[in-house]
This record gives sequence, structure tokens and C-alpha cells, in this order.
Amino acid sequence: MNRKNEILRFGKSFLLWIMLTFFLLFIIYDYNTPFLSQFVATLVVTGFTALPAYLSTKVLVPRFLYHKAIGKFIGSLVLVVVINTILTFFIGGAFYYELSGKSIFRSISVIQLLSAAFFIINLIVITVCSAIQIIIDRFGIEQQLHIVENEKVSTELAFLRAQINPHFLFNVLNTIYFQIQKENSEARNSVEKLSEMLRYQLYECNTDMIDISRELAYIENYVAVQQLRMETGTDLQLKLPGNIDSFKIAPLLILPLVENAFKHISNFKDPSRNKLYIAISREQDCLFVVNVVNTYNSLDGNEQVQSSSGLGLKNLERRLALLYPGKHSLTNKRIENTYETTLKIRYCD
Repeated sequence: MNRKNEILRFGKSFLLWIMLTFFLLFIIYDYNTPFLSQFVATLVVTGFTALPAYLSTKVLVPRFLYHKAIGKFIGSLVLVVVINTILTFFIGGAFYYELSGKSIFRSISVIQLLSAAFFIINLIVITVCSAIQIIIDRFGIEQQLHIVENEKVSTELAFLRAQINPHFLFNVLNTIYFQIQKENSEARNSVEKLSEMLRYQLYECNTDMIDISRELAYIENYVAVQQLRMETGTDLQLKLPGNIDSFKIAPLLILPLVENAFKHISNFKDPSRNKLYIAISREQDCLFVVNVVNTYNSLDGNEQVQSSSGLGLKNLERRLALLYPGKHSLTNKRIENTYETTLKIRYCD
């Protein structure tokens, strides 16, 4: 469907540029010059008009206008128009001369007329294309907000339906914690960590964004609880940033990656061959990186790959697309009996 939309969008754009070509040809048509030479020269002019139009809509509008740098946007726009007018005049004129044998430099009045015409045409086309791009972007943002709002309502309803069971489990865990003898510190510690995880999901994940320190604490508790069921000697490593700066992130984005790795970690007889490495870091330019690597049994390799596109990671990809459009990447790869997933999120502009 996306491929079909792209082809349709390209077809519409191509048709509009062809229409512009014939419109310009109609304005400057010379009955004493062959049609083909004029058409090719006009097509060159249209092509040069398309380049700054693309530059304006894809670079100038998002970089300057959307960041409220109006002065820079107008200045850049005028500069692009002037430069393109000069290029169009000389290169288009050269094509016209080669095809028709007539020079566009034959008089001052012709030079002034064509220069003014190219400048006005470039300015109008670029302005119109920028306005269309702004309208399209605005419509896309409203559509995305509508989708996010609908999904948020659906998620809240699903959460309310399931809320009674987590609350019940949370209360039972607290009861069990106090029933365990104080001497059995390991059992009490495990129940405490599980209780903290439930508290995080029940009471702290109700907001759209949460501080990264709380998300990392949740992952640390999750790994600690999962480690209880791992065979002694399993090579399990969790690397968290020691002094990460405080910033906000959507809750429960890391869990599906870690959960998938624990689900499919290998079960070799030698526990030291079973490896699961989780590295979470913050790089420059507001880039948050989660890297998860686990070994798997070669016979179950396809199962993990299929699971990587299962419900949990499908939901994760959907959330990332809605919450961080154009600001994230989620990749995975297999090397021999090792499976690696990397999530990168740019959490600020």
C-alpha cells in the first residue's frame, strides 16, 4: 500500500511539473523558433525550478520555519531563488542557443525580461511548494495526534479492565513479603523487587513521559528477578550508565527488547556459553542507545527471528513510530549463534 501511495504521489508531482513546463512555454513561446528547441529549453528551466523547490520543502521549511527562525528562512529562500535564477538563466540560455541558434543575450531588454521572469517564476513555485508542504505536514501531525489519542484511549480502557488482577497480585506480594522470615533475605529481596516492578507499572507509568532513572531502575529489577531462574554460571551482564543526565522518555520502551532476549537465550549444557549482555548508554546529541545481545540455540534461531516481529516488538515499533517519528531506529542482526538488537532514540530536538 505504501509503495502504491509513493508511485501515486510521484505521478501527481510529475504531472504538475509537466503542466508547469507547458505553462511557461505558453508564456514565452516564440513562433519564429522551432517548438522542440523551445520545449527542451523550457523543460530545463522547469527542472532547475524543481531543485530549489525540493530544497525549500525538505530542508529550509523544517530546519528554519518549524523552529521559528523566520528571518533565516526568508533570507535562505531569497538566496536560493537568486542563485537558481542565475543558474537557470545561463544554463537554460545555453541549451536554447544550442537548439535554436538564437542567443538570449541579444539585447539588454531581453536579459532584463528573462531575468525578472525566472526570478518571479522561481519565487512563486518555491513559495507555493513550501506552502503545500506546510499544509501536508500540518495534516500529517493532526492525523498522528488523532491516532495517538485513539490508541491512548484504547490502552487506558485495556488497562482499566486488567487493573484488578495486578492490584490483587501487588497486595498478595506485600502479604507474602511480611510472611517470609527476616533471615531469608534473598527471598524477601526477590519479592521486594517484584513488588517494585508492579508498583512502577501500576502507579508510575500512567504518564506519557517518565524520568530515565525510573525506567532504568525498573529494568534493573526486571533483570534481577529474571536472573533467579537462570542457571548458575550463566554469563549475564547488565551495563547501565553511572551518571546519566536526567531526561524524559516514554515508559516501558526497553522492556520488550530485554524480555525477548531472556525468552530466547540459549540453554547449552555449559552455562558459561549462555550469554546475555544488556548495555544502555547515552551518546552525544541527545541519543539514547539500548543494545541487547544474547546467544541462542541454532535450531531455535528462526524462532527468535520470528518472535522479533511478534506482538511485543510490533507494539514497540508502533509506539516508536508514533512517539518518536524520524527520531529512532530499531535494528537486529544474527551472527552465528548470537542475536543482537539495537534501539536508538533521539529524545530531544
